Amino acid sequence: MNPVNLTVAIPTYNGETRLSDVLDHLKSQVGTEAFSWEVIVVDNNSSDRTAAVVREYQKTWPSAYPLRYCFAPEQGAAFARQRAVEKAQGELIGFLDDDNLPEPDWVAAAYEFGKNHPGVGAFGSQIHGLFYEKKPEEKLPENFKRIACFLAIVERGNSPRKYDPQHKILPPGAGLVVRKQVWLESVPKRLVLNHTGKDAGLASEDLEVLLHIQKAGWDIWYNPAMVVYHKIPNKRLEPEYLKLLVRCVGLSRHRLRMMTLKSWQRPLAFPAYLANDLRRLVLHGIRHGIAIKHDTAAICEREFLTSTLLSPLFLLKHQGIKLGERSGDRTSERADQTSLEELAEAFEKERFCLHSQGVYPLNGTAGDRPHTEILLRLQDAEGKLLLPNQFMPVAEQYNLMGTMDRWTIRKLCAQIAEAGDKFHRGLYEINLSETSLCDRHLIEFLVEELEFYKIPPELFCFCLPETVAIGHLPRLQELNHRLQSLGCQLALDGVGNAQSSRDYLQLLPVNYLKLEGQLMHAISNNFGSLNAVKNINKLGQNLGIKTIATHVENSAIIEQIQRIGFNYIQGYGIEYPHPLSFESVLSSDWVNKFVKPEISIEPEPSQSLVSSLAELLAPTPVESELVI
Repeated sequence: MNPVNLTVAIPTYNGETRLSDVLDHLKSQVGTEAFSWEVIVVDNNSSDRTAAVVREYQKTWPSAYPLRYCFAPEQGAAFARQRAVEKAQGELIGFLDDDNLPEPDWVAAAYEFGKNHPGVGAFGSQIHGLFYEKKPEEKLPENFKRIACFLAIVERGNSPRKYDPQHKILPPGAGLVVRKQVWLESVPKRLVLNHTGKDAGLASEDLEVLLHIQKAGWDIWYNPAMVVYHKIPNKRLEPEYLKLLVRCVGLSRHRLRMMTLKSWQRPLAFPAYLANDLRRLVLHGIRHGIAIKHDTAAICEREFLTSTLLSPLFLLKHQGIKLGERSGDRTSERADQTSLEELAEAFEKERFCLHSQGVYPLNGTAGDRPHTEILLRLQDAEGKLLLPNQFMPVAEQYNLMGTMDRWTIRKLCAQIAEAGDKFHRGLYEINLSETSLCDRHLIEFLVEELEFYKIPPELFCFCLPETVAIGHLPRLQELNHRLQSLGCQLALDGVGNAQSSRDYLQLLPVNYLKLEGQLMHAISNNFGSLNAVKNINKLGQNLGIKTIATHVENSAIIEQIQRIGFNYIQGYGIEYPHPLSFESVLSSDWVNKFVKPEISIEPEPSQSLVSSLAELLAPTPVESELVI
């Protein structure tokens, strides 16, 4: 196999609507016949259909320069770029954002410059702004050139030039080309300026990378032959957006400054920087005064100077938070990283799969239709099937539970659509995590998937653990209302596990209660568990909520739940989990195999009997005195 000379990496988060433009421009590259190259889309744990867009492009993509998909589980531009470096096969790696449109010869120009300048560790592009939403008569903000660099616009002339370390100017990550070996040897895997969006208050992680490369002795250059157009929508020209952008850059500045100094210089330089920043901020205020309200560039400059002044304290606080988040058992960190890599590869190579287990009506009551609980499984590299308890802990640690929930929903919709006439119109239970419960965009995602695959919402029932529900009751009420308005249903799982009152059920009209497994295991030999199960079932029936007996594993438990009067039954004693298939319709005659018709629901004791027992067991006057 011939070595790959250049990899074009496109880190993207929710780039479903933006990816097509950049991929189409890469598909039209010219002058690349003399070398080998590839394209990698790095999905930064998106919640949209980014992966599906890439897979669709792969169907017709030219084999001469492969299009690959990889998944970066930790969100943030720095993590996505690091993932691209690890996965890239090229000696050179060119980064394009999902809103960057390269000229037709960009790839050829990148390869040519890298080949002719072996001593250059990284080199940036000439980047022009493409204000595609603006009408011809609309103008850019006044003095826009003064702040254009914050939007990754780089226009330094038509001659190549070196970025002199003394000038403290570096190119942005967009349109940047780096030697893979230089990155691996010079850049740490986790940067100080790692962040997950502007909400974190930081930026400039690309400059931190370049400073590491520069400190390692490599030159960084500007190559005007590599031309990129940066698509900038109107909302990014609004003062509030620009203020947020420059604030993040300013708050990151202390870290970049300290990187350029030796250890002994930092204590001396810090007060000097502080005094100079304060001086510049005061002079800026004197120069612009109240007229700043009408000057977007001046507003951004003041915001940049203010955040630069605050940068040391902000970074100190930020690093303290990150240190607390990452503290813990260091002995397991290596194993967790290995597991995280396995999860990332599972998303990349589609190793997750759906299994199912039937939930059957117990008494054939009208309206009690069979269910199918959807179960997630992972197939490892050796083909072994992993159960949730083998991969969910790592998913929870790295905030991937919501991603898995969305994958499950999308995959189920896709399989239902693919099944066509073989599809059985039952009810499909989908388990949701606490992350999804707190996700304000979950319903929008669900609506989009249902509309895309043309799936009726009445087919879906979403299931949450009771312990999670109790901790988020207001949010659960909101989610339940929106699900019910769509036509979906809601179930609570593990009911009986939480040691608390179930008065909340009066305020939460869920459709199903699924009892806790340990309680169900014990009902045949533990009177306390049996009573607890009876009480929960009675409460559900009184509130009009269907009850489901889970973890039913033997005939003794089946007999008990018959007497109690559950609506549904589920467990290994009825059916083992198996790969989801729509060809095997849930059997309606399963009752004849397991349920004994001679066993009927136990009646509630009459009030007269209860009163008689109470009188019989009441203490006599002498006993009362002794008790006192």
